[in-house]
Amino acid sequence: MLVVLMQAGFTCVESGLVRAKNSINVAFKNLIDFCIASVLYGLAGFGLMFGASWYGLIGTEPEMLFGPTSTWLSTMFFFQVAFCGTATTIVSGAVAERMCFAAYCWSAVLVSLIVYPIVGHWAWGGALDHTVAGWLAEIGFIDFAGSTVVHSVGGWVSLACLLIIGPRVGRFGAQGRSIEGYNLPVATLGVFLLWVGWFGFNGGSAMALTPKVPAIIVNTALAGGAGGLAATLLTWKLLGIPAVDRIMNGVLAGLVAVTASCHLLTPPAALFVGAVGGMVCVVGTLGLERLRIDDAVGAVPVHLFGGIWGTLAVALCAPDGSWGDGVGRWQQLGTQAIGVVSVGVFSLGLSYTVLRLLNLVLPLRVSAQDERIGLNIAEHGASSAVLDLIVQMDRQARRGDFSTRVDVEPETEAARIAVFYNAVLDQFAVETNRRQLAMQKLAQLANYDTLTGLGNRRLFNESLQRVVRAARSPHQLGALLYIDLDDFKLINDRYGHAFGDELLKYAARRMSALVPIEGATAGRIGGDEFAVLLDRIEVAAEAYELADALIASLGETFTIQGKPFRIRASIGIALIRHDSPDAATVMRQADEAMYVAKLAGKGSWRLYRAGAEEFAPNV
Repeated sequence: MLVVLMQAGFTCVESGLVRAKNSINVAFKNLIDFCIASVLYGLAGFGLMFGASWYGLIGTEPEMLFGPTSTWLSTMFFFQVAFCGTATTIVSGAVAERMCFAAYCWSAVLVSLIVYPIVGHWAWGGALDHTVAGWLAEIGFIDFAGSTVVHSVGGWVSLACLLIIGPRVGRFGAQGRSIEGYNLPVATLGVFLLWVGWFGFNGGSAMALTPKVPAIIVNTALAGGAGGLAATLLTWKLLGIPAVDRIMNGVLAGLVAVTASCHLLTPPAALFVGAVGGMVCVVGTLGLERLRIDDAVGAVPVHLFGGIWGTLAVALCAPDGSWGDGVGRWQQLGTQAIGVVSVGVFSLGLSYTVLRLLNLVLPLRVSAQDERIGLNIAEHGASSAVLDLIVQMDRQARRGDFSTRVDVEPETEAARIAVFYNAVLDQFAVETNRRQLAMQKLAQLANYDTLTGLGNRRLFNESLQRVVRAARSPHQLGALLYIDLDDFKLINDRYGHAFGDELLKYAARRMSALVPIEGATAGRIGGDEFAVLLDRIEVAAEAYELADALIASLGETFTIQGKPFRIRASIGIALIRHDSPDAATVMRQADEAMYVAKLAGKGSWRLYRAGAEEFAPNV
């Protein structure tokens, strides 16, 4: 039961170390893989592991559990199905956030039905009747509670999956970044649950409540603590901070490492094995990152690298004489290495081959769109208040639209976050409006005359350039009217600048009233000079008619500061045709025509015509 509790620990660790949008998916994978392991290991796996041996390679009684049973057989099955679930569930954390649920279920089938039972038979076959049956056990291979049989198997299959599906989007590359888990306190709780479960994992592997069990449990506790402390010191040295996830994995790696030899070690040796396991995990994590192998929760460094070290530590750290009569330390190290290599070749080779073939039929990896949305929704249609909030915030970030507030159900864990986020959105909207008003004001100052409200020379020139470019077609015709108020300087000097400003504003209002809203632009070029641009006209007579109207309107009597007054204006017209060279030339032509009108007696208009007499009539 303690070992089954480890499933809860794995669920907490893995779901806490991934992003919220994938936490439900990871948790559910931990649930479903134990369901798969329980059923398939019962149907065939248990008999393949502990049935009568075929040349030490595999058991031959897949139906063992459904024949005559005994208390001992039932007890062994219950204990071993928990081990099988542990080996199976290791994969779920490594491949989190991008492996599709259906493909993961097939990987769970592969581990629980084939890989774990066969490797288990090699090391532990015959344990039901207290004999030696597997070929690794026959050559003296020792793996007391499964550093290799359980943990390395899960690590090898995890590595095979990672090599096939590749890293998560955004994990590596030019814009790559580390991806933090959303709930480290829950992950930390998971480590404690696993640690407690490990006392049953290692202590129960004695197969009876013997005097050795307390020492086994003590070694387990020491190794876990040493692994955590060693990982703390090493990450602090290498990364400059005590990285939480690396330290948690250091604890687990220490536990994995001591699992193979906890029945043989002295307490000081258990401390050493656990400490090295924690350091191996830290260095292994950095190595995977350098190779751009993306293990979401560090399953490979913990279970594979920690398992390999722990298996070799049986020979390196156990007291002399621990491995049987006449067996020396180096001989045992060779045996342990054979076990590590053979299990690695089989587990990695078989799982990589099978999963690579499966990938041709059922892609192991979800689409980039599903990965972005998150597997909670993409795979299960499951959500939460926090996830709903994150989805809304992500949508706003991608669209750049922060005009609407987010909706979150009251009294949920995300409600207060949403309240503060909406407050930020409200303030953002206020500041955005202020900025838009400021920008509009700047645009107004940059493009419009502050006295008359007409477009200034800059804006007018841009419009003129646009119309000249558009007139490249032979059928396109436009016109520029250059307007100068006659004798304005004399008026301004006589009556003062305030009077002159009122005169200019009055003239601007008269022009604006006559200029068509569509297809025309009125502007103040400078001083008492104005211009009207007609974008598109059918015939030149339209420009002439507007000139007559402007002169007549400006000539009407009006009152400024209690004085009746009339304005005369001289207007020069330049037509904009397909042969007009550029905007500057058109402006110069209209200006020249305006001066011709002034010389002709003021209060009139003239059309620019190259080579025409200075005082030629209007038309």
